[in-house]
Amino acid sequence: MKVKVYVLLLAICLATGTMFAQQMMKPSVMVVPSNAWCQANGYMKTNGGTTYPDYQTALNSSMELVNVISKINILMSDRGFPLQNLETALKNLSTSETENEMIQSKESGAMLQEDVLDMLYRQAQADIILQLTWNVNTMGPRRSVTFNLQALDSYTAKQVAGAQGTGTPSFSAEIPVLLEEAVIDHMDSFCNRLMEHFTDIQQNGREITLDIRLFDTAGIDFETEYDDYELAEIITRWIAQNSVNHRFSRGPSTANMLQFRDVRIPVVDSYGMPMDAYAFARDFARFFKKEPYNIPSKVLARGLGKAVIVLGEK
Repeated sequence: MKVKVYVLLLAICLATGTMFAQQMMKPSVMVVPSNAWCQANGYMKTNGGTTYPDYQTALNSSMELVNVISKINILMSDRGFPLQNLETALKNLSTSETENEMIQSKESGAMLQEDVLDMLYRQAQADIILQLTWNVNTMGPRRSVTFNLQALDSYTAKQVAGAQGTGTPSFSAEIPVLLEEAVIDHMDSFCNRLMEHFTDIQQNGREITLDIRLFDTAGIDFETEYDDYELAEIITRWIAQNSVNHRFSRGPSTANMLQFRDVRIPVVDSYGMPMDAYAFARDFARFFKKEPYNIPSKVLARGLGKAVIVLGEK
């Protein structure tokens, strides 16, 4: 009898511990300077007709930026948020041997190339990107900092929390100290909003976008029938069956392209590994590679929250 009671108590403790751990789980964050700050300070780069923030040059050139990011990292770490360091992520990205794949789109003829920032966010694997803008106000011998902190879901780029304000004028000469004085009163409500968003993700899944396209040589289109169902219908049914609570929406579609937006996918897969758009798309590809469809496909990652699936060729 004592053994049964002990086992029961142990099971309750384990279950309670698991629930407590789930409640305490927090999203990982990465702090980056905002586009506006990079633009104002001349840290922008153009490649292939696309202009984007040059984080590496900014970090190499601005000790103020390094110190400011460090200060926000400390404030978030003190509140238990796991951190992804921008400088480390950039180093990992630059040393990676993964080549950026290119493919010719049948629909538009455009090169479907992964954006540099998408590559960075996929490398960092942060749940939330914290974009920070700040400027220093001078009033005689005193200075203050005005800041704007935006929290973006790294899968969707949607803003999920924000804080802005101006600190009390101070004689302090240290920008990070002035920033902390300006930010500190906003941090609790800001972090609470982050947790509300992350709780929603855990309960209802992450949002991703899938673009499904066709190779010229595919020999099929989305009206090709299998057992009286068009391929487009079968694909839509697969998305519905594999999304969390069947939540998704159809984007603009043509004869050669299907798009699914706001697709809610599980946070982790059946093996407990984090799931992103690429992993979800690979499950899609494995399903349609089998009988009765026998459709090979190429899956291309576009950051954490978008994948392109091109049917008809490997």
